Amino acid sequence: MKKFNISLAVVATLAVCSTVNAQSLSEALKDGKVSGEVTATFENRNFDKDSGTYSQDTSYSMGSFALKYETAVWNNISFTSKIRAYKILFEEDDELKTWKGKGDASERFYEDGKNRTIDAEELFLSYTPNANITVTVGRQNISTDWINKTHDALKVDAVYGDTSVEAIWSTRQGRVTSRDYRPMTKMNDNDGVYKLGVTHQFDDTIAATGYALVMPDIKDIYGARANLTFGDTLIRTHYAVSDDKSDSKNDSSLIDLMASSKIAGFTPYIGYIKVDSDASFPGYNQGSGEILVPFEEGDYVYSKDAETLYAGLTKSFGELSTTLLYGTTKYDVGADSLRIHETTLWMGYSIMKELNVNLGYTIVDEDSKSTVSDYDQVNVTIAYSF
Repeated sequence: MKKFNISLAVVATLAVCSTVNAQSLSEALKDGKVSGEVTATFENRNFDKDSGTYSQDTSYSMGSFALKYETAVWNNISFTSKIRAYKILFEEDDELKTWKGKGDASERFYEDGKNRTIDAEELFLSYTPNANITVTVGRQNISTDWINKTHDALKVDAVYGDTSVEAIWSTRQGRVTSRDYRPMTKMNDNDGVYKLGVTHQFDDTIAATGYALVMPDIKDIYGARANLTFGDTLIRTHYAVSDDKSDSKNDSSLIDLMASSKIAGFTPYIGYIKVDSDASFPGYNQGSGEILVPFEEGDYVYSKDAETLYAGLTKSFGELSTTLLYGTTKYDVGADSLRIHETTLWMGYSIMKELNVNLGYTIVDEDSKSTVSDYDQVNVTIAYSF
């Protein structure tokens, strides 16, 4: 069994258990609920030409079993635990060296030594002293500006009238999901990353957000966003700057614009992302996660001087949901200006309440000057929940 260290959750659990009486804790445990899921995911990546341990053909299937337990609430406190176990079902080449391990599956399910078996997907305490404040400490899924996926974190959410506040301190990040697994790793040693965000709803039309993310001694990211709502139409304007503590030459900025609407049951949307011409923006691998990239891949969106345009269309047909997305990114490599095109179809179908199937098919058309060839990717995930 894989060992995992979740210090925030352990400390908080011991603290709570030492203050509540056994009878009350016993009732909270007995009134808790158990749920789970069994999943199988398949992925195939096909490159016109292999060009490295990342850009090469892979084909595999991974199964997982997740068991979740949630206690009842006692004195505004609850505890959630979700453990996920993995098992390789199929690998076309179990000796293939990828950029994160050995075997086709290590492309998405990173190997930590020889262990890729079991880990905690969730393990947190939640405390809600009143209707306006929620404190969550431990391993949890977070999706917000520049903090995304699985985190060992302390998160505070507060609402005061039309104003909401989000405060986060995260020490480790990874991914523990049915579709990919990346072992939890420390961020900035023990200092971690801090974020404070404030959102105010001015009226039915305008909502504005300001935020600051601080990774001590490494970098800061500051941003502001305005969401404008006009009936079924939403317009997002977003600007962010990064401050590199080691070298100001790495300071960067980006503009993010998006508009969506609803027309005759369809939801069309368009977007534009532009990165500073001086330096790349710290996105994928230089922080704690991101939520801006709309693509399945989108590898160059945060590159220096990158300019991305995309358009998508979403539509549901009964139990079938579909999204078609096309986009292009212009980016620089040395003195050359390159362009990449990406098209993805996502489909989700609910066979029954407990059984769902999701499919994604992506075609990536690389620039002829790129060192990476064109490729396509298909992924299918089946999940049975109970």
